[in-house]
Amino acid sequence: MSRIEKILEAAINARKTARGQTRQAEGIPENIDGPKFQPAAVPLIDPGAVDKKIVSIREPNSLVAEQYRRLRARIKSASGDPVKSILVTSSVMGEGKTVTAVNLAVTIANEIDNTVLLVDTDLRNPMVHNYLGINPQFGLSDYLKGDVNLPDVLIKTGIGQLVVLPAGNIPENPSELLSSQKMKALASELKNRYDDRFIIYDSSPLLVTADSIPLARHMDGVLFVVKASANLQKSSGRAIALLKGCRVLGAVFNNVPEHLAEQAYPYPYGNSYGYGKKDGSGGSDRQGRQGAEK
Repeated sequence: MSRIEKILEAAINARKTARGQTRQAEGIPENIDGPKFQPAAVPLIDPGAVDKKIVSIREPNSLVAEQYRRLRARIKSASGDPVKSILVTSSVMGEGKTVTAVNLAVTIANEIDNTVLLVDTDLRNPMVHNYLGINPQFGLSDYLKGDVNLPDVLIKTGIGQLVVLPAGNIPENPSELLSSQKMKALASELKNRYDDRFIIYDSSPLLVTADSIPLARHMDGVLFVVKASANLQKSSGRAIALLKGCRVLGAVFNNVPEHLAEQAYPYPYGNSYGYGKKDGSGGSDRQGRQGAEK
């Protein structure tokens, strides 16, 4: 090797070292380098193994699936800054947040122009993988602990342009992991890397854990899932108060009694939505016959 070649090689190595130190100081994960994240080489999702409540896959031509397309349109046309990263949450368990997050992610991913990353951040009681009929060995928690690299836990589903980042093994310190600098850097990198990507986060219920609150502050918007019940006003009010300072896009009104759902859809695909007020907050979407799930 000539002297000039040695000098060039030394300069390149020095530049790489300096860049790595800068990224480490900023909390940006090392394995995010490269032009694209490459999902792990794992089997694609079998639509037949997907839970029946994921109607965007199992019954794409159904009335309920059409409402997710309406929800997609409302989100994409929301006033204010563009919405790319969305946290889906609820007051308590059993209101339908995970079903909503998965169906919304699939619906957006089926568009020609958009890719979607669905991230399960409910590290205490993850359910995204169950609804999609997969059994990943590792996921987000393992990445945040430094046990695996990010590309190794991304699952290419083969359903539209949908990639899934599962929750991973249940950790002892979920709140600390989700509020860490590494998680903050990951959320920022995922949102800013591609203009055509949507990131949907399924999070834990607001009144059950504190895990969702720090995440919500790094999102472009929060989608609030509400189960129709006698305690609707009390629990929802307490949960919404925790999102002060966050951009609440609106609410999905879930588990509406069937006789009311029929009134809500006087036309083939319904026209009684109140989602997305002019200022981008409040309102609701109704998923009539869909039962409330986590």
